[in-house]
Amino acid sequence: MSTQTITFETVVADNAETLTYLLDQDVTALTPEEFIEALEDAGREFSDSFEHTNQNNGEAMTAAAALLASTLTTPAGDPDMPVLLGRARARLRDTEI
Repeated sequence: MSTQTITFETVVADNAETLTYLLDQDVTALTPEEFIEALEDAGREFSDSFEHTNQNNGEAMTAAAALLASTLTTPAGDPDMPVLLGRARARLRDTEI
């Protein structure tokens, strides 16, 4: 059994289809900083919706953005990095169309 190293890029790739649709832009073309900013903006916008699914998406995107922002200041070899990325990936998997 092989284990895949989780990276910022794999988190984006794992959720690219849904997020590209929800954010109305190709998320794979964004820098990490642009990706986080797009998630934060969408999180605020979706959270203000009256529709329950959108509110949930907004909450998930906002939480993922905060976790991913933490990874930008965490050294690559830090043992917390996979935990932060794993939590962000889990939150983004909670988004739905």
